[in-house]
Amino acid sequence: MFSLFLNCSPTERDSLIAELHELGTEGIVELDGGLRAFFHASFDADTFAPFQPRWQEEPETDWLAESRAVWKPMEVGEKLFLVPDWRDDPAPPGRRRLKIHAGMASGSGYSEPTQLALEALERHLRPSDTVLDVGAGSGILTAAAGLLGAARLLACEIDHEAACQAKTNLRDIPAHLWVGSPRSLAANTIHLAIANLNAVTLILLAPELKRILRKDGRLILSGFRDRRVERVLGTFSAFVVTQHLSRSSWHCLVLRPRQPELNDNAGMPL
Repeated sequence: MFSLFLNCSPTERDSLIAELHELGTEGIVELDGGLRAFFHASFDADTFAPFQPRWQEEPETDWLAESRAVWKPMEVGEKLFLVPDWRDDPAPPGRRRLKIHAGMASGSGYSEPTQLALEALERHLRPSDTVLDVGAGSGILTAAAGLLGAARLLACEIDHEAACQAKTNLRDIPAHLWVGSPRSLAANTIHLAIANLNAVTLILLAPELKRILRKDGRLILSGFRDRRVERVLGTFSAFVVTQHLSRSSWHCLVLRPRQPELNDNAGMPL
């Protein structure tokens, strides 16, 4: 057995985890400043060169059990109880049990951006909402929206492998998932759109997110750090901030379309 150490930032972890699973890892442990992935045999890790890959031979042990031991059930917000899919812990009274698929794709539920997005979702979702999860990753936000009572669930993901994983994760949830982007949707159709992505992607998606959102809609943006807040706010200047959540330098914004100001004299006879 061998372990591969990779140095990476929190924003790079989800994509690396997905890539390591594609390579057949037996398990992954998140470390301060990086990841440790276990394999039966070492291989040429040049594709991970930007992350200073380092191999270490390990004594024989159950690394899958070791990696799973890191993932514990946890409470998020006021309504949700996150449980890894291999555990059967019941939800505490007053909370809804949200099964997570730890490490399989973006959005395991243990990262600050995903937790902020979940907290915003439970506060701002309305039972009559059509909800769109942009960049669905593992599908955790779509699943949470279903648990919280959304009327209709939509989700899109541009990465085919991630979309296939999300489809598997959401097999018991009535969600419409497609490989693609919000461009597939008609204008003014979404009550609540949620996007847990990096700042650059959010900025690129801004025109489409504005187009698809209803005039009374809401937009949840998460996945960016302190230094990107002003740029994201500037890009979405056509919206009003209704809530700003932050934790450990990560930020989440809840926005609504800015309504045009009415002229006080409009409609009065001359």
